[in-house]
Amino acid sequence: MAECILGLCKIPKILEGCLSGSMILYGIGTIVGLKLLTHLMRDMRPLLVTSTKEVVAFQHWLNTQISSTKEFFEDVWAEAKHLYRQEVEKKISILQKQQELLERIRSQLV
Repeated sequence: MAECILGLCKIPKILEGCLSGSMILYGIGTIVGLKLLTHLMRDMRPLLVTSTKEVVAFQHWLNTQISSTKEFFEDVWAEAKHLYRQEVEKKISILQKQQELLERIRSQLV
């Protein structure tokens, strides 16, 4: 038999096995809690707006820092690639000069 809670002494017999008095109290407590939370949120609105504004400002600052750091490393990468290409071209020109010198020596020996 169902418990007598908040004047709900007679739960229909069909629902008696499915719903207990504590489940009904949980439901009522949830509704009251949501209503209370809504009321508190209205009172806290200025604080929430200020906090959200600070979060947006921090996000903007962080995005700026990330983009400047990304730009810095892209510049470093491009400079390193350029220097590498210059070194490769220098080595190729040295090898070509050595090849030409060897061909001159070979032609003089023959």
